Amino acid sequence: EEGELHQMELVRRLGATQSRVSTHLGCLSWCGFVSVARIQGRRTYYRVADERVAALLERGRRLLEDNAAEISRCRAVEG
Repeated sequence: EEGELHQMELVRRLGATQSRVSTHLGCLSWCGFVSVARIQGRRTYYRVADERVAALLERGRRLLEDNAAEISRCRAVEG
């Protein structure tokens, strides 16, 4: 939705470590889901490379919204 994001912005938004985000970006890039949009100095900006990813994420959001009550009560998986 936002075009391109710097890796550290993804770290901040996801609450994950820089190392974890970097590892996942590497995998997503290798698979063709994201690509480097531009490099500015030491900053690398990424963007979604396949428009089907956005559609997949939207379907996931809708699924979570449609099942929010059940998900909030689920205690089978914690942590």
